[in-house]
Amino acid sequence: MKPIEYRSDIQYLQALRCVEYRLPNHGHLRKQGYVLTLGLRYGLTAIAATFHLLETANGEDEQLILGSTKSWGRLVEDHVRFEIINRVPFRVDLAFPIAVSRCAERSMRIALPMVRRLCPLESCLQETAEQYINENIYGVKMNWPWYKRRAAVREFRLHTQESLSYAHNFFERRQVDLDEVPEIAMLGE
Repeated sequence: MKPIEYRSDIQYLQALRCVEYRLPNHGHLRKQGYVLTLGLRYGLTAIAATFHLLETANGEDEQLILGSTKSWGRLVEDHVRFEIINRVPFRVDLAFPIAVSRCAERSMRIALPMVRRLCPLESCLQETAEQYINENIYGVKMNWPWYKRRAAVREFRLHTQESLSYAHNFFERRQVDLDEVPEIAMLGE
């Protein structure tokens, strides 16, 4: 295994742990809104991990790093299936890990063109989140009565802001090489 492959494995493992310790609160979100929120949180954290890898890589390793992003969906699916599924605040079926992984993959696919253009991390995360919200606004409103749909979107946006903050803080911790431990999440970053 090449050193960059090892580093990317470690980086993405840390990203999975970051989300594991910071699962979204169920709040008033319906199941579909929760899937979208959790998928976005996984995706934004992976974007921060990819940025850190690219920041510390040489020119030869960039293609390997960008290629490793293709396996992110599978990693998320396995992580949700074996680590997270018992902690989800409602009953889930076997399709839940697949749905979350597809949402995480989608946010990564939104961000990759910006990553290739060397867009700053803040802009990339923010633009990815906005485009993701615009693409999935129907799913957020699904199964809500018409008079509560604005509240559902507002709550989804609050979870999105939390996810953006977690991704940014994750990136800062990776810059100083701090491992993801539950105590950081409990103490509030």
